[in-house]
Amino acid sequence: MSDFFKKAYDWALTHEFEPIEIEYASKLALKMLDDSCRMNEHDREVFFNVYDALCDRSDLVLDDDVNQLIQKARDRNTIFSKPEFAQEIHHCRIRVIEKMLKVHMKAYKKMVRKNIGLTLQNISSTL
Repeated sequence: MSDFFKKAYDWALTHEFEPIEIEYASKLALKMLDDSCRMNEHDREVFFNVYDALCDRSDLVLDDDVNQLIQKARDRNTIFSKPEFAQEIHHCRIRVIEKMLKVHMKAYKKMVRKNIGLTLQNISSTL
């Protein structure tokens, strides 16, 4: 596991997330599973490590329909959905995107990047 992936996971285990940030962590995970996110593979993995840490926390319960689907559809060894869930993921993403505000998604990504020190310069040094 890359240092950034571990750092992202460890940070998310203890960070005090706002409810809107948790919501957008899930929405981003859904977009990444549907492969409709324009992030590079490294950033996707970083953000999936944040999402995985949220799922592993005992103080948070991500048991709504979207998160249950993400948990079922995702093989934690990859950043993509299991093929048998691709259609269901896609339809769910289409439904969820209608309620998504770009300003909140951008704020969530910026907050994560800032807290783990993820910049273009240090990404390229890890590749």
